[in-house]
Amino acid sequence: MNSDLLTTVFMRLRPRLMATAQTILAGSEPDAMDALQDAFCRLWGHRDSLQSVSHAEGVTVTAVRHAAIDALRRRRDVVGVEQLAEEAEDADSADDLFGQVERLIETALSERDRKILYMRDRYGYDMESIARQTGLTEANVRVVLSRARRAVRECYRKSLR
Repeated sequence: MNSDLLTTVFMRLRPRLMATAQTILAGSEPDAMDALQDAFCRLWGHRDSLQSVSHAEGVTVTAVRHAAIDALRRRRDVVGVEQLAEEAEDADSADDLFGQVERLIETALSERDRKILYMRDRYGYDMESIARQTGLTEANVRVVLSRARRAVRECYRKSLR
């Protein structure tokens, strides 16, 4: 019953959902399609909690909006360790700068934060894998990454002065 409700509502609202996702994702149709699929998969796990058509509509629109925002965050340019090397104009070589950045990371971050930063930026692990391996939630991993990147950027900028 509720799986039919979710599918019916989702398909009826699909043009509106696609437009919403594309607006958030600056017109990227492939990213918008991915956001719709992601939202539908998330909703499928909670389909039994849908109470009515209007409730399903509201939850669906909200889920797509959140999935699009998540996709936007994932593709947002984040300054990684390797990108810091490109920013320095006065470094003798990228190797020297990379060594400086490595030393900054060693001094600026705790072992846990350093491990999480390397797992994500150097080795390309996804958030779920990092969370599983560290025993943190995905939300906590995102916070740790954000703070670690910020700390490295601040230390790096201070070192240039």
